[in-house]
Amino acid sequence: MKKLVIAAAIVAAGVGGVSYANHVATKEVRAEIDKQLALVSEQTGATFKYADLSASVISNSVEISNMEVISSEGDNVASIQSIEVTGYETDKISPHTTFDVKSFQFNKDFVAKLPADTNTMLASASYDLHSSLDYDEKSGDSDVVVKLDAKDIVSFNMNMGLANTQALMDASLAISKAQQAAGSQPLTYEQELQQQTLIMKAMSKLEPRSVNFELNNQGELKALLESELVKQSMNVEQMQMMVEQQLQQAPVTDEIAEAISGFVKGLNSFSVSAKLPEGKTMMEVNQQIMMLIGQPEQLVEYINLEVKGD
Repeated sequence: MKKLVIAAAIVAAGVGGVSYANHVATKEVRAEIDKQLALVSEQTGATFKYADLSASVISNSVEISNMEVISSEGDNVASIQSIEVTGYETDKISPHTTFDVKSFQFNKDFVAKLPADTNTMLASASYDLHSSLDYDEKSGDSDVVVKLDAKDIVSFNMNMGLANTQALMDASLAISKAQQAAGSQPLTYEQELQQQTLIMKAMSKLEPRSVNFELNNQGELKALLESELVKQSMNVEQMQMMVEQQLQQAPVTDEIAEAISGFVKGLNSFSVSAKLPEGKTMMEVNQQIMMLIGQPEQLVEYINLEVKGD
């Protein structure tokens, strides 16, 4: 019995320690978040308010709940149910980082004031955003994932595999540290130019390995398409006929034409995937692709292209 009491005391102490650490982390993170939001407010004139903020030292995560975005005129622009960042570190690139936004939605009054040609379905939708970065410091490989969901309308997913990303990660980290060091002082034009040059040089070394795009109907894709086509005095049936005619002349393989046609008719899902040659930079791959335009069979073989649609 005495051993059980001791064990319980150790567990309680551990939980208490974690709770205290989380409390301290939350206070420190809140101060930093408030400072960053104040800087954004100075630059944009918008005000950002949130109901709660919490930090976890175990999962290395920060979550902001119930954020409101208010314009410089005092009007409500948008609301966000939550924003969560996991794995981010200030002094290095984490092997796994995620960024999640849940239920971002523009205010109805704000939408009503948008230009007349704005698509009201998309402007009024509620959005979920997920992005993640997996980085292997030893190999220099990275995987980037982005998922955007316009609830009940359409979703978009992208997955990209990259090699030789160390220079880009180092550049991103250096820029982040420079911005932290600057604090509330804006960067000079020369500093911004140096950062842009650093990023461009790093990006020129990237080697794309794989790319996947996917579009999925979440219920109202056809209605969304109709709302855009009506601006061009067209309907879905006319658009489908036009695409079929264009595919007859387009420099694509029969398989790709069939996939595009299937998507236009079904409006359910459309996906594109490619596996790119190793050891080639993005610029080299793009140059080769441009040379193969008009040679669909060779292009499909070069990038291992697969297209599906229904």
